[in-house]
Amino acid sequence: MGSPLTVFLTTYNTGLQGSRAQEQDLSSWLIPQLHKAAAEAATPDIYAIAVQELLPLHLAMAGLSRPVLIALTERIEALLSAHATSTSPGKVKERYTLVSRECRVGTALWVFARESTTAGRIGKVLRTSVGLWRLGMGNKAAVGVRMPIKRGKDGGWEVLTFISAHLEAHDHNIKARNEQYNTILSSLVFRGGDPLYRLQPFQPHHTSHLFLMGDLNYRLERLPGHYPRETGDLVQLERERATLASLDTLKREQAAGRAFGGMREGDLTRFAPTYKRVVGQVEGYSEKRIPGWTDRILIASYSDPPSLYAPDAVPGIAPDYTTQILQFTSSPEITISDHKPVHALVVLPPVAHNALNPIRAPMLAPPPPPSRPRPIPRTEEDLFFWWIVGSILDRAVGLPWSILVLLGFGNQKAGMGVSAFLAMFWGVWWSGLVGGYFSS
Repeated sequence: MGSPLTVFLTTYNTGLQGSRAQEQDLSSWLIPQLHKAAAEAATPDIYAIAVQELLPLHLAMAGLSRPVLIALTERIEALLSAHATSTSPGKVKERYTLVSRECRVGTALWVFARESTTAGRIGKVLRTSVGLWRLGMGNKAAVGVRMPIKRGKDGGWEVLTFISAHLEAHDHNIKARNEQYNTILSSLVFRGGDPLYRLQPFQPHHTSHLFLMGDLNYRLERLPGHYPRETGDLVQLERERATLASLDTLKREQAAGRAFGGMREGDLTRFAPTYKRVVGQVEGYSEKRIPGWTDRILIASYSDPPSLYAPDAVPGIAPDYTTQILQFTSSPEITISDHKPVHALVVLPPVAHNALNPIRAPMLAPPPPPSRPRPIPRTEEDLFFWWIVGSILDRAVGLPWSILVLLGFGNQKAGMGVSAFLAMFWGVWWSGLVGGYFSS
């Protein structure tokens, strides 16, 4: 009943360079991986592209992300369509169209669909966002797109939920990252104008398939004996990476049940840790940071057996009746950021059910022990209130910061220096004023 559905996923912390992305930059990021995807499977039906640090923070907080989003949307759409046409049998014209995009400060997400395989099959798409920093500010944030799709001839509806997230930085902030992940579960709530959606808000796990991408900022537990390499003997590299993967704090927190329960990913030994890389170089790490696989793609499907989440489960291996990870890799040749992009190609198996509408679509099972229970959704009024507060504070920091940079008090590229100090001083004072008012 129905056919497989192929989804290409990628996440990239552009290191504030997204606003400078030209056609050649996008091609070097996406096209090599699209060729690899075409070699693994048919042309993907869905593309989900997650970006963090889309543009300099002062501009993003000032609310100036939209022009960058529009420009990048047009370039990505043209790039995907041209590539699919060039690789199709007989050069049949293919076209990808934007399903939805969402952005909160510098965290962005695009979802594109292939017209020839999805036209007329996509239901009402919802999107939402949440600021994850203090008082709802968006310099750390998550954005989401919820897309129902008809998989069978007469039904077989499923729901695909895509999330782009940017969690708390710095080695010691593991607890903060765990809390932000649980905030995503409680606060990245999808609501629509339809009364049915308002009565039943959807959390990220109220979905058939969940794809979480982003700079999740989990590092290794400690500095390794030597820094990882990109090239060399493959067997030796995988052995070294397996040792590093045993130090991965995300996997440790997941095994302890504190975050990411009921989610899985590909084999991390396929590529070197993606952070903190030396800008302009394929090899090399900054000696000022503990390296790590900060850039992650995690997935979950309603058809996943509990054994996939057991401590002894083999990464990237799943039974035929559930979602397969065909490709999981990074692009070390991309050197404009201190992160490397990560890509995954997944295939959803043909549907074995006949759900007649998205409401009846199968949903994810609760996470297995020892994972904590998923939180209940926050109320619409609560979320709206903190969206307003967070947005006001973003502008209160971003606008004066941008003016100071324009006047020459800071670095245009990173937005740091005197302007950052003054704007953040103002922002901290204003945050304290607003926070004190609303908590009194």
